[in-house]
Amino acid sequence: MNLEQLLKLDNISDYYILWYGAECVDTYFDKSGFCKDTVELTRCKPIGDNTIYLFMSGINRKTCNYQCAAKLHPTEEASVYSFERVNIALDDYAGRLILRRESGFTYYNTPTTAKDFFVDEIRGREVHRTVSPFTDYDSIELTFDELQEVIEGHYSDYYKALSSVKGIYMIVDGNTGRLYVGSAYGEEGIWGRWKSYVNTFHGDNSRLKELYEKNGEKYFHKFKYLILQILATKIADKEVIEIEAKYKKRFLTREFGLNAN
Repeated sequence: MNLEQLLKLDNISDYYILWYGAECVDTYFDKSGFCKDTVELTRCKPIGDNTIYLFMSGINRKTCNYQCAAKLHPTEEASVYSFERVNIALDDYAGRLILRRESGFTYYNTPTTAKDFFVDEIRGREVHRTVSPFTDYDSIELTFDELQEVIEGHYSDYYKALSSVKGIYMIVDGNTGRLYVGSAYGEEGIWGRWKSYVNTFHGDNSRLKELYEKNGEKYFHKFKYLILQILATKIADKEVIEIEAKYKKRFLTREFGLNAN
C-alpha cells in the first residue's frame, strides 16, 4: 500500500509532504513530533485553510518516518508560516510508520508523488521499555536480552546510531569470560550485524555456532555486546577487516577467545 491510498481512506486530498533529511531530524523533531513553532517554505505554499502538511523525518535517503500532520498559516514574515497541529488517522502510527521511496529524498513533495511512498514497515510500540536511551557509542554495553529488546522494538535512537556506522565490536561470554571480536560493514552497519545475533544467537560465527549447538539458546542470555571502535561508512570493507584483526591480536581472541580466524 502507498501513502496516496492511505490518505484517500481518510478523505485527504489537499496536502503536501515535507520530508526532513536524516541529518537534521534532531533539530526539528522530538518525541511529540515536529518541535518548531514555524515553518519556512519557498514552494508548496498553502493556498487556503484546508491544506494539510505531512511531516516526515528521514531515516536514510530512501526511507522516512511519518511524524505528524499540520496546517500552516501566514505570518508577517514572508515565506514563514505558523504551525497548527491537526489530527488524522495516520497519527495512530506516528513514529512507527516507515515509508520507502525508491527514487530517493526530496524535501518538497506534492500529492502526485504520494503514490511513490510505499509502506515499508510498521514498527511496534515501545511498551515497557527497560533499555536506557542511547547516549554515546562508548557507553553501549548491552546484555543479550537488552539487545533483543532494542532490535525487536526497533528503538529509533539505537537504530539511527548503529545503522549509520561501520565498526568493530566485542562480545563477552558471561559464562566463561571468553571474548569475541567482530566487525560490521554490511547493510545497516552495526545494527544489521547485531540483528543477526538476535535472530540466530550465533551470527553464523563458527565457534559461537558450536556453543549454540552444545548449549542451546539459554546459554547466550549471559552474553554482552560492546563497541570498540566506530568507523565511517565511506571506509573500505578491507580496511575495516584489517582494523578488526588488530583488535583480535590485542585481546588474544584467536588464542584464548572465540575467534576462529
